[in-house]
Amino acid sequence: MNTQSYFLLDFGNGLRLEQWGPYRLIRPDPTAVGMPIDSKLWSSVDATYEGEKGKGAWKTSRNLPTQWSVAFDDLHLSVRLAPYKHTGVFPEQLDNWRFARLHAKQSGRVLNVLNLFAYTGGATMALAKDGHFVTHVDASKPAIGWAKDNAVLNQIPNDRIRWMLEDAPLFAARERKRNKHYDAIILDPPAFGHSPSGKTWRIERDLPPLLEDCAALLSDQPAFLILNGYARNTNPQNAANLLGGILRKYVTTPFQIEAKELMLKTEKGDALSTGIVVRVIY
Repeated sequence: MNTQSYFLLDFGNGLRLEQWGPYRLIRPDPTAVGMPIDSKLWSSVDATYEGEKGKGAWKTSRNLPTQWSVAFDDLHLSVRLAPYKHTGVFPEQLDNWRFARLHAKQSGRVLNVLNLFAYTGGATMALAKDGHFVTHVDASKPAIGWAKDNAVLNQIPNDRIRWMLEDAPLFAARERKRNKHYDAIILDPPAFGHSPSGKTWRIERDLPPLLEDCAALLSDQPAFLILNGYARNTNPQNAANLLGGILRKYVTTPFQIEAKELMLKTEKGDALSTGIVVRVIY
């Protein structure tokens, strides 16, 4: 078994069966097609999210704590039964956290990192724990509060993270006007959403100008850039072509670009696609 305390146990019929530390949860997932592999695993669970996203609720079979900690390598992240089927952690992002930590270390210096749509801060914790400075941007006050709890949980010094409760695209545009620069950028935009002002985020319309701003924000010694994608029709290579074309307009430093699906796997090796990622290495 892996040392981390999250496991995808099984999936199928539009559901995931997951082990989050000591607790077993069932959540809806439209990509979990087909039939479950082992029906016996589903017979005893601690909580199930019933109903569609935004119109459902958690049903528990016993009293669960308000929150508990789950380990991912040496990171500890707070898990809660949050509304809209969320737990506050996207476990497939462990692959990205490892990538970011590796390439930050290989840069041989302390990086100034921008984390946009940073949510509860898994990537922020990973890099800040290694001594890098992270600007953590999210438009949700509860998400920022949750991320601050994670910073305490991981004993991150107060001066390592700059907390910005702002709309990510607006913040990036303002930083560009201020002529700010970052050595690494992480973007985790939703497929669809709303800003605090009520403006609708549509990835096909709003992602290209955001990427333009991010390309302009990269320092003259960039280390890496990570772009996640969750829209169902997103093709990894198309996303790589979009990002690569924009970067070549702004950055003269040679880079390599890779694009792939992000996956969660059961111990038996069955893979569940959770989105795509495009990663740029300088």
